[in-house]
Amino acid sequence: MKPPECLIVRSTNLMLADPTHAAHGQIAICEGTIAADPTGCGHRPRVLEADDDLVGPGLVDLHLHGARGHDFTESDPAAWRHILTAHLRAGTTTALATLASTTATATAAALATAADLLTAERAPTLAGVHLEGPCLATAQRGAHDLAHLRTPGELLAELTPLPPVLQMVTLAPELPGADTLISYLVDHDVRVSVGHSQATPAQLQTARNRGATHLAHLWSGQSALTRPGVHRIPGLLEASLASDEFTAELIADGHHLPAELLTIALRCLGPDRLCLVSDATAGMGLRPGHTFRTGAATGRVQDGYATTTTAKSLCGSVVALSSTLPRMRALTGASVGEVITMATATPARVLGRYPRIGTLLPGARANLTVWSAGLTLASVVLDGRLVLDEADCPR
Repeated sequence: MKPPECLIVRSTNLMLADPTHAAHGQIAICEGTIAADPTGCGHRPRVLEADDDLVGPGLVDLHLHGARGHDFTESDPAAWRHILTAHLRAGTTTALATLASTTATATAAALATAADLLTAERAPTLAGVHLEGPCLATAQRGAHDLAHLRTPGELLAELTPLPPVLQMVTLAPELPGADTLISYLVDHDVRVSVGHSQATPAQLQTARNRGATHLAHLWSGQSALTRPGVHRIPGLLEASLASDEFTAELIADGHHLPAELLTIALRCLGPDRLCLVSDATAGMGLRPGHTFRTGAATGRVQDGYATTTTAKSLCGSVVALSSTLPRMRALTGASVGEVITMATATPARVLGRYPRIGTLLPGARANLTVWSAGLTLASVVLDGRLVLDEADCPR
C-alpha cells in the first residue's frame, strides 16, 4: 500500500462541517490527515486545483456486496481487493463488506479474509464486515437463498467467539432467539440492523430496547400495512417511517424505489438519519444478460438493474454509491448538501467513526471526493493521495 501523502486542495466550493454551507478557500492534508492549518505543511505538498468543483468527504457505503463479477463471500483476497478498487474509483473510500446468506463455512472463510486484509493493512477502504442474514424472515428474504437461512441460535454459535472484523448484522428480530442474539451483538459493539423482516411495531420496539439502532433498505424486505378486518395494522415499513430513533438505508438506484417513496423517506427521517447505500452486487460492471453470485444466490444483470434468475425479485443493484447521489437529488429535490450528508456523515456516525471519516474537519482522515456540475464525480482522494487510475489503487 502506498503511504499517505500531503496535498493542498483549492476550491471555491468546499463542503465543510456544516453541510448547508460550502466555503471558499482551501484545505491542507498532511500525511493523510486534514490539517488544522489550511495553508499547508512543510512537506512540499502537491496542489489540486478544483476551481468551482464541489469538494466533499469520501463516500461511506454501509451495504455493498461486490463488483465486476466478484462477491465478498469469496475467500480470495484478490477478489476482495478487486471489489474495493472498483468502488474506490467510484468514490467510496469507506466500505462495509456485506455478506449475503450463504453457508456457515463460506461466511467464516470470508470473515477470515477480511481479518487478514485488515491485519496486513492491504485494504485501506475496508471498514469491516456486515452480515446481511442468515437470520431472515422467509417471506421477506428477497433474493436470499432459502436453503441457507438459519436460526439466531445457530448464528450465535457461529459467532462465538465474535470475529473482531464484524461491524453490523442485519436480522429479523421476530425470529425465536433473536433477542439473545441482539443482546450478544450489542454487548460486543456490533451494530444491529433490522431487515428482511415481518416484525410488528411492538417487535421493532423490543429490538430497539435491546440495542438495535439501524434499518436495512427501506421498502425492500419489509412487511407493510395490512387490513385483515376493519382496522389497519402497520407493518415494519410504517413503524420504520414513524420511528424517532432508528437510522435507515435507502437505495436510490432509480429501480428499487420511485420518486414518491424516496421523498416520503426523506421527509420522515431527514438527511441526518437516512443513509444512501449502493447494495451493489457482483453484477456491477457486467453487461446485461450476465449472471453472478451474491452469497449463495444467483442474479442476472438487466438494463441498469439486477434480478434473481426467475426475475421475481430484484437482486441488489449494479451501481456504485456515487451514482445514487444525483438520482436522489433529481428525484426528491434534496439539496446537494443533504445528499452528500446521506452518503458521508450519516453513515459514518452509524459506524461510530465520525468525525474520523465523513467530514472535512481538521483531524479527519483525508478521504475526499470532487464533484463537477450535476454531481458528476471528477476526482477521488484516499489518505491524501489522488486516485486517478488502477495504478493508484491499494494492492
